[in-house]
Amino acid sequence: MVEKDAARAWIAERRELVEQRLASVEQRLATVRGARSEWSDEEHDPEGFALTFEWQQAEGARREHRYELAELDAAEARVEAGTFGVCEVCGQGIPEGQLELRPARTSCVACVDGRR
Repeated sequence: MVEKDAARAWIAERRELVEQRLASVEQRLATVRGARSEWSDEEHDPEGFALTFEWQQAEGARREHRYELAELDAAEARVEAGTFGVCEVCGQGIPEGQLELRPARTSCVACVDGRR
């Protein structure tokens, strides 16, 4: 069983990293938003396609980061419920090394790989 303080620390550390990445993406989106407002003919503007592509990539990254933050919220709830670190598939403990790297993890590597 993982100690609650260790689990909270892993979650907080990961949350800080994801929030930093999200802030960077938000800045990128603001820059692209500003650049996109300066042109109106995407089809004929050589920068149009590049800006649209950049926009789509940044939006995708923003969705991923927000999703991971929601996963970290769920991990915090599992800490409080006493189920953090328990594989949802097989019910065995997830090794601490795996949780430290990815604290939102809900399945052990063996179950993810289909070995169980």
